[in-house]
Amino acid sequence: MPTNVCRLVSLVLGLVALGGIPTAAPFAVSSSNSPKRKKVTNQGKAAGGFGKKADSSVPLTHTRDESPTTQTLIDFLLQWKSEGLGDADAGTEVGYDMSTSMRGMYATKPFKKGEIVCKIPSDVALALTDPSEATGEEQTVADGAVNFLQWYQLKPEARQMWSAYLDTLPTREMQFDPTPDFYSDEEIQALEFPMIVKQAHERKSQISELSQRENIPFDDLQFAAWIVASRSFAIKISVDDPLVREGAVSTTEKAIRVLLPYLDMINHSSDSANAELHLIDPEKDDAWFAIRATRPIKQGKEITISYGASGVETSVGLLMNYGFVPESNRIDTMLIEKGGEDCIETLDGWSTTLEEDEAQLQQATGNLVNVLKLRAKLKRSYPEE
Repeated sequence: MPTNVCRLVSLVLGLVALGGIPTAAPFAVSSSNSPKRKKVTNQGKAAGGFGKKADSSVPLTHTRDESPTTQTLIDFLLQWKSEGLGDADAGTEVGYDMSTSMRGMYATKPFKKGEIVCKIPSDVALALTDPSEATGEEQTVADGAVNFLQWYQLKPEARQMWSAYLDTLPTREMQFDPTPDFYSDEEIQALEFPMIVKQAHERKSQISELSQRENIPFDDLQFAAWIVASRSFAIKISVDDPLVREGAVSTTEKAIRVLLPYLDMINHSSDSANAELHLIDPEKDDAWFAIRATRPIKQGKEITISYGASGVETSVGLLMNYGFVPESNRIDTMLIEKGGEDCIETLDGWSTTLEEDEAQLQQATGNLVNVLKLRAKLKRSYPEE
C-alpha cells in the first residue's frame, strides 16, 4: 500500500505515459509541443455585425468566495505553480450563485474555445487507487473511501500535508447532497427504477462489509464514499509494460480514481457544459490536469463540465453519485431506448403517473424531493405514444 502521495501520483502518470489514455477517458490529452492551429481572424470586419463590438462579459450572478479555507487552498496551489487561479486577472475564481447559494467556478476574464482556463500540476493530485493493484474494473467508491481515509484523512502526516485541500471538502453540514445510499430502505424502494434501486443497495452493502473488515465506523466510511463518488475523477489507462503489472491482475487497461484540488469545485451541466477536464503532457514528469474551454466563455460566466466516466451521465448516475437530478438531460432518452432488465420499459410499468409524481413533488420534503424528481425526469424521457 503506498504511503508517499507524490510517488503514487508519479506512478499513475507513468502508467499514462506508457500506454496512453483511451478515448473512453472523460477528458482530452495534449502535449505542449503539439502544433498550433492556424488562427482564423475577423480582420477588417466589425465584430458582432453592423460595427457593434461583441460583449465579452455577462452580468455577475455570483459572489466571490473569500473564505479563509478557499484562500489557503489557492495559496497552496500557487506554491506548486498552478495557473489560472488567484487574483482577479488570473482567469477563474470560486463563488456562490446568488440565487441557489451553490458553490462553483467562474471566469474572471473571457476565454476562447480551446483555451486553457486553469491548471494544476499532477504533483497535487491525490490518487485513490494504487496502480499496482488496479484492474480493468472500475474501483468501487467504497474501496476508494477506505483508501481516502487511510491514506489521507486518518494519517496525521498526510492530513497535515494536504490540509489546505481537505479543509475545503464538503461536510455533513455544508454542501452535502445525500446520494441514495443515505436513503432509508423505503425511500430507495420508492425510486422504483431497478437500476438505481440495485446500485443503492449494493453500495450500502459494500460500505457495511468494508466498515466491519477495516474497523471503520459505518457513518465515517459512508460519508467518505460520498466524497469519493462526488469529488473524484475516474481515469482509465492502458498499460503494456509487464513490470508495471507485476503482482497485479494481468490486464491491458486499468482504472484509477484521483482527487483534483480546486478543479473539483466545477459544477455539472448535462446539455450545455462549456469546458472539459484535460491532461497536458502525460509523458512528462511535469504533467498537468487542466480545464479547457470547449466553447467561448464570457467573463462572469460559470464554468461547467459534464460529469461521468465518459463525459456523459444519465440522471440515474447523477443522483447515485452526486446527489442531484438535473433539470434537463438528453442522455436519459437513450437510457430508456436502450431498455434492459434494469430499466422500466414502458410508462405502464411504473406504479404512478407523471402527473401524480408532479403533484406529490409540490408537497415533498427531504430525500423524497429527489426521489420524485428522478421519477418524473425519467418518465418525461419516454417516447411519445
